[in-house]
Amino acid sequence: MRIKRSLSLFLLLIVVRLALRAQFVSLPRGDYDISISGYGSTSSSRIPFWLYANQYGIIPKTTPSFIPRVAFSNLKSDTINTNWSQLRLIYGLDLPVVISTSAAKPHLVEAHAAVRYGPFELYLGRRREITGLLGDTLLSSGSYAWSGNSLPITKVQFSIPNYISFPFTKGLISFKGTFAHGWLDTLAVAYGGRGVKAVEGYLHQKTFYLKIGKPNWKINVTAGFNHQAQWGGEDQIWPNGLPPKEAWWAVVFGKPWEDSRVGNHLGTIDLGLNWQLEAGKSLFFYRQNIFDDGSLYKFLNIQDGLQGVVFTNRLSQDFTHTITLKKVVVEWLNTTNQGGAVFDFQQQIFGRDNYFNHYVYSQGWSYKGQIIGTPFIPAQADVKKTLQPIKNMITNNNRVQMIHLAANGWLDDWQWLLKTSFSVNDGLYDYPYPRRQNQLSSLIQFHKELRWLGGIDWSTSLAFDVGTLYDPSMGIQIGLRKRGFF
Repeated sequence: MRIKRSLSLFLLLIVVRLALRAQFVSLPRGDYDISISGYGSTSSSRIPFWLYANQYGIIPKTTPSFIPRVAFSNLKSDTINTNWSQLRLIYGLDLPVVISTSAAKPHLVEAHAAVRYGPFELYLGRRREITGLLGDTLLSSGSYAWSGNSLPITKVQFSIPNYISFPFTKGLISFKGTFAHGWLDTLAVAYGGRGVKAVEGYLHQKTFYLKIGKPNWKINVTAGFNHQAQWGGEDQIWPNGLPPKEAWWAVVFGKPWEDSRVGNHLGTIDLGLNWQLEAGKSLFFYRQNIFDDGSLYKFLNIQDGLQGVVFTNRLSQDFTHTITLKKVVVEWLNTTNQGGAVFDFQQQIFGRDNYFNHYVYSQGWSYKGQIIGTPFIPAQADVKKTLQPIKNMITNNNRVQMIHLAANGWLDDWQWLLKTSFSVNDGLYDYPYPRRQNQLSSLIQFHKELRWLGGIDWSTSLAFDVGTLYDPSMGIQIGLRKRGFF
C-alpha cells in the first residue's frame, strides 16, 4: 500500500508541475454511454464462448442475466498529440451491474484519471486496453498476451499512446510506447522454500513499437514488443529472497536470481506490414511471436504465435447495394510447440513452456479468475468438467491450434458482424487430454440505429458452441444503447 500511495502522490506532483508550466488547462469534450443487455441460452450451465470471451470479464457464463451499464469518458475526444501549450485532463468511468438469478453485482470496469501534455500521457486507474499488434481489435480472436478477456488491472502508466515521428525523419520513422506498474491483489503461492501461501502481487508492463513508412506510402512496416510480468513477495517466498526494490529492478530488466528469473514473464515480439491497395482498400499482415521463459531467444518455440491478415474497405457504405463488406479478418494461432517436449536444467534446454501457468503463482496469467491473454487458452473452470482438472494451474489446455474467420459490413441500413473459430485442443505437455478436443464456436450480430429518443442503437447476437471442449450451447444477446456528447 505504501508503494501505491507513493505513486499516487508522484502522479499528483507531476500534474501540479505540468499545470504550472502550461499556459492553460483544457478538459476535452466528454461522451456518455448508457445501455442494457440481456443474455439467455438453451443451457443454464453456460452461454456460448463468443458471448463472453474478450468482454473484460463482465459477462457471466451462466444465464439468464441482465446488465445495465453507465459510462462517461472524454478519452476518444482528445485527438491532439502535438500541442505543448495545453495540459489536457482525461477521465473515464464505466460501471455495469450484472444482475443474475442469484445476485446483483456491480463491476468497476473503468475508473481512471490522466493528464496529457504534448504526446505524453500519465494515468492512474483501470482502463480497457488491448496489448499487441493486431489488424482489428473488434474482429480479432484476441491478442496473445493481453486480449481484453479479463477485468482491467489497476495501474499507473506513463506512455506515448499515439505514434509520433522521430526527430529529423520527417515522418519516415515513428514510435509509441508504455511503461506501467500495476496491482494484482493477492497471489496464491504454490511453491517456495518458506511455506508462504499467498503474497501481495504486482504487474510490470512495458511496450515499444516502431512504424517505418510515411502515410502516403503504399507499404508501411511495424515492429515492436510487449513485456508483462507478475511478481511480488520474493522476500517472503524464498529464503534470503530479494527485497521489493531489488525484485522490481530484476523484473524490469529481466535479471536472474538464483539461476531463475524473478516473477512470471511473458509477451510477444510483433511484426506487421500494411499494404495500401487501390480504391480505399488495404491489406494488413501481422505476426505475434510468443516468448515465455527464453525459448524464443534460442528460436525453440518459433513455430508458436498468432498470425493474421485483415482486408479493409474504407469506402463509405452504399445503401443502394444490399450487402457491403467493410473488413475481413483471418487468423491462425498455434501454441503446441512451447520450445519442445524437453526441459533439462542441466543441459540448459528449456522446453515445455506451459503457457499461462506458473510453478510459483498458481493463478498463472489470470486476474480475478479470468485469463488475461487469448481466451483460446481457457481457464479450467470454463471447460467441460469431465476434462481432468489439475491442481495449482489456471489452465489445463494450453496446447492449441486455432483458425479464426471474422467479417463485418452492412446489410441495407443494418450493420452485421460474424465470428467463427475452430480449435484443436491437446491439453498440457505434462497432462495431455486422453484424446484431442475439437471445438467450433460462432457468433452473428446485427445492429441498427433506431429513431427513438434521438437515436438508440439496437443489437442482437446469436451464438453457439459445438464440440468436446465446452458443453454444447446456443445463446442470444439483446441490447439497447444510447450514446451522446456533453
